[in-house]
Amino acid sequence: MKVEYREWTIDSHPNKVGHHWHSWCKVERPPWEDEDDGQIFHFSDVGYFDTEGAAHERAIAWAKAWLDENF
Repeated sequence: MKVEYREWTIDSHPNKVGHHWHSWCKVERPPWEDEDDGQIFHFSDVGYFDTEGAAHERAIAWAKAWLDENF
């Protein structure tokens, strides 16, 4: 699931591990006008959840909070 947030794209792909969903995400943005490269961050341990939907929601909410604090 991809979500646009400000100039960033948050990409969440939970993995089923046993009976739980392992939440992780990738956060990226294209280069700005004065840059050659954009930025990409991978967050691999956002938590474990009972449903895929809960894992998606947590990864996206976590990434938005991280972006608000760091950018």
